[in-house]
Amino acid sequence: MSEIGKARRMARLFEKRSGRMLCVPLDHGMQVGPIAGIADPALLIDIVVEAGVDAVIVNPGMLVRHGHRLAGGPAVILRLDQTTMWRHDTKTGYPDTHNRLVSTVEEAVQMGAEAVITYLFTCNNRPEEETRSFEIAGAVAAECRKWGVVHVIEAMAAKGGFARADDPDVVAMNCRMAGELGADWIKTDWCEAARFRQITQQSLAPIAVAGGPALATLADTVRFAEDAIGAGAKGLMFGRNVFQQADVRAALATLAKVVHGNPQG
Repeated sequence: MSEIGKARRMARLFEKRSGRMLCVPLDHGMQVGPIAGIADPALLIDIVVEAGVDAVIVNPGMLVRHGHRLAGGPAVILRLDQTTMWRHDTKTGYPDTHNRLVSTVEEAVQMGAEAVITYLFTCNNRPEEETRSFEIAGAVAAECRKWGVVHVIEAMAAKGGFARADDPDVVAMNCRMAGELGADWIKTDWCEAARFRQITQQSLAPIAVAGGPALATLADTVRFAEDAIGAGAKGLMFGRNVFQQADVRAALATLAKVVHGNPQG
């Protein structure tokens, strides 16, 4: 019966007409603390819900505090793990990436989430850290099959590791590994368009592109989004490139047109 549950939850993650997803990650606080645009999330959540995005990524604490704002709104993707990676090269960072589970698939079911998300970091300087990442993602994938919950795997080269995150060979490897672990959706880094299209065509699961650091202008963000969708991405997971815009509502409206405006593209 878990297959029925997973199918129903999966259907809530994307817009049926286009078959694509516009997702806004709001999970930065557990990784780096408060950042511009999301230090006080209540207003932002209301704007995101009003804009009709397809999904949001939140941490357990944000869902406990602000879940009522999401009732009847976008699908909820619950972050189950925490990483030190995004603090690399800062005064609170470590030389290597470390990540650990902080919640469970069962808790996600209890909290009404449609999906969960975990990292899959490769090319760490310390191989045991890559091993730990695979163990976490594999265990969560098994629990998702048991409970009928959608599993999003965020597959990326570790920051500060020995490989470039936008190396097409690395992106291809990460996406294939995530699919083989059982990912239902994959979130990954962008690489050059021709190779990215090949990666999406060979992937075992639909791929959503991570937004990365905020770009200089909304026009830059829109060009990035158009390139990603044009190269076969089935979704955008843009956080800072949404909530650090001067006009968040306008940014969401424009990105929604890019993602859903040409369902046959």
